[in-house]
Amino acid sequence: MNIISMTTPHFTTLSALALAAAALLSCSGEGKIDRQALVSRNNPHITEVNPLHSLNLGNGAFTLTLDATGLQTFPEYYKDGLSLGTYSEWGWHSFPDKEGYTIEETLEDHPLPGHPHGIYSVQEGLTLDQRGKAAAEWVRSNPHRMHLGNIGFAGMAPEQITDVDQTLDMWDGVLHSSFRWNGTPVKVTTVSGGDGQDLYAARISSEKALPVVIRFPYPTGQHSDDASDWGADDKHSTEIVSQSANSAVLKRTVDASTYYVSICWDGKASLETNGRNCLTLSPEGGDWSFCASFSESLPAGRAPSYGEAAKGARKLWNSYWKTSGVIDFSHCTDPRAPLLERRVVLSQYLMRVQEAQNFPPAETGMTYNSWFGKFHLEMVMWHSFHYATWNKPELLAKQLDWYLGVMPKAREIAERQGFPGVRWMKMTDPWGAETPSDVGSFIIWQQPHPIYMAELIYRATKDRKVLEKYADMVQQTAEFMASFVSYDAPADRYIIEGACAANENYNERATVNPAFEMSYWHFGLKVAQEWRERLGEGRIAEWDEIMAKLAPLSTSPDGIYLPAEKGPGIPDFVNMTVEVDNTPAAPAGGYFNGIRPKADPSAPKTVRKDGRDPFYVRATSSENLLAYGMLPECRLFNEENMQKTVTRAAENWGWKGGSWSWNYPTLMMNATRLHRTDIAVRAATMDGRSDLLLPSGNNYRSERLRMYLPGNGGLLLAVGMMCAGWDGCDEPNPGFPKDGTWDVRWEGLTPMP
Repeated sequence: MNIISMTTPHFTTLSALALAAAALLSCSGEGKIDRQALVSRNNPHITEVNPLHSLNLGNGAFTLTLDATGLQTFPEYYKDGLSLGTYSEWGWHSFPDKEGYTIEETLEDHPLPGHPHGIYSVQEGLTLDQRGKAAAEWVRSNPHRMHLGNIGFAGMAPEQITDVDQTLDMWDGVLHSSFRWNGTPVKVTTVSGGDGQDLYAARISSEKALPVVIRFPYPTGQHSDDASDWGADDKHSTEIVSQSANSAVLKRTVDASTYYVSICWDGKASLETNGRNCLTLSPEGGDWSFCASFSESLPAGRAPSYGEAAKGARKLWNSYWKTSGVIDFSHCTDPRAPLLERRVVLSQYLMRVQEAQNFPPAETGMTYNSWFGKFHLEMVMWHSFHYATWNKPELLAKQLDWYLGVMPKAREIAERQGFPGVRWMKMTDPWGAETPSDVGSFIIWQQPHPIYMAELIYRATKDRKVLEKYADMVQQTAEFMASFVSYDAPADRYIIEGACAANENYNERATVNPAFEMSYWHFGLKVAQEWRERLGEGRIAEWDEIMAKLAPLSTSPDGIYLPAEKGPGIPDFVNMTVEVDNTPAAPAGGYFNGIRPKADPSAPKTVRKDGRDPFYVRATSSENLLAYGMLPECRLFNEENMQKTVTRAAENWGWKGGSWSWNYPTLMMNATRLHRTDIAVRAATMDGRSDLLLPSGNNYRSERLRMYLPGNGGLLLAVGMMCAGWDGCDEPNPGFPKDGTWDVRWEGLTPMP
């Protein structure tokens, strides 16, 4: 199951070393930061068997999730929490396509405002028959990420575990666990491997010889779950292809997907099958270790020892912490500082352990499947942009190289819809296949992302070869953007219509000029022109005209920026009306499974449910705040009105409710650019809330989204800006108050554009 070929971005040894040296010297505050102390004081500590308290090990392309025993002993018990997965970037599966479904069956000519003809891949759309709808559901759920197997203690039950004392040593990448099983003390030390080592290794110490059970599930193909069907043994198989006194190689066959698990152990132990897809490894003594290596192809040699695996993990994590950006809040006296530091450090760990892949990551990383384990390209901004500003541009470049590999698919989509250039899909997989959706097919805020990513990488390296490598992608991305706008002749302006806004409540049928997309279109075309000039090419006059005539962001009469000029529930202050839309609002994480619920014609046609004047603008939409925060200033808005907007947003923010998503980073960045440090810090600390912060550093959003990594990546991006600022900002730590309580010290951060 080979994924598309990946290439390595060009970073010369000299430029990389110079970059690292320069970044590490960029420190606000006095004295070099003790990085190991910073990381270690924030190590997760677990004291109970709790489905939401599992922890991760891995290398970013291979991730383990482990329970309180230090292994994966209770997968059923942890199923609805942070479930006990073993995932790799190469581990994907599709159910047999017995009906012969194709994506072509999901296509329809779907007229939209400004774009009367365009062939889109939809789920129900306007014209799909039952066969087409069934094809859409099959394509959406295939391929899906495959759970590679559980290894845990045999014969234990959660209620038998007491005295849990577990610490994740993030500096070395080691999980130390101790507990009592029916009164018997047990100690477990668990590691994964280094880069390129998809390993699971553990050292066990106990008075009793404790066997481990190796279990393999069949995929479920469900939208959001642990990808483990334990009752389908007849649909897959596990074969011992070789075995010796201290090792064995297993071949897994799951429909058309195959992979191998190489296992080795020290001391005397027996490996026995006790089911079609279950084996037990039983040691003779209480002190022993094992290592399991997962791979796509038959391994050439035996799995590494526990010691070799620990060495690889230590090398990876020591290097990461020594060279990445870091922020030290220990000199701050504001009582919120320790919580913010903890969020930051844990987020750094989570992003590296889950999301250092060769393609964009999924919302729940590689802990459990959400959206079938597929990834959303609009979320790349929140997952991954921070890598470039935290001295890890090579990790962002790995993901941008995936875009290069799937450009033919993106060009095909644009051509099918009648546009030049490339159109980046919303939800996809490692091969770049489009996923049908009645919402995602019309979202556009992912379109400028590759331009922004390329610019961040170039800013971090100043290497002309970066320009040469990504220039064609930048230009073709901008070509689509320029062709997507419509010219409004009576007003002599360019507008955006026929698109679903970043806030998915503003649909493609009725929304005109969504604020963030307007600002992002200006930024993307501006950067694309700058890339042409850097390479000695002339500017494109049409792009300059579009930038000069893009419609400014719309405001209320009192100067509050609206999420869009027109859209469901957005007041029309000229005619003093409000368009009514009874479609249910998008829940956390967007509309479930890509389908926007149909409006209920019998529902009361109310605009507001909070008793306020329907023409009062709360200003809490992501659209108006993202237009200045994630993006720099431009001619589409002014600071005076943006100040009014952020003030109004802070007044109406759901400080005591909601969840830690990318909404808080949005407010943080907007407030930071406007030098509203009171709002920025309040958003960064979520008003002092710690109830949604899990011990692992994950943020709990809902029963469906028990973790949401865009919130962690967004936090890093925003806090980095609060420290290092942006181009033209000469104020130290511009996002923090200057009252003496926020003595924030940092290293290795770079400004935002």
